[in-house]
Amino acid sequence: MAQEPGQGPAIERNAHRILALLTLGPILLWALAFGAVLFLSTVLGCSINEGFAAPCLLLGRDISDTAYALGLFAAWGPLVFAPFVMGAGLSWAILALIGALRKRKS
Repeated sequence: MAQEPGQGPAIERNAHRILALLTLGPILLWALAFGAVLFLSTVLGCSINEGFAAPCLLLGRDISDTAYALGLFAAWGPLVFAPFVMGAGLSWAILALIGALRKRKS
């Protein structure tokens, strides 16, 4: 399929955005979960571990299940997402290298 003139840079720019989102998105989600766990454990004094959901009160509501899920994600998230993030990051780097080489030739 022939590409329309002037469409190449837009496709490349969108590919960069998508790969950036796939690379940085899981890292940002993990950082938010980690920050939430730190807040719950230090400020509210909640005990968060991987064994069970300990009682945790926030404004009079029990958020133990949410705290437990955040704790699991903060602990195991990097191990689950690392291959995906590394693959997207490597793809992003290869795309950037190809773009730089194409600009250099022209």
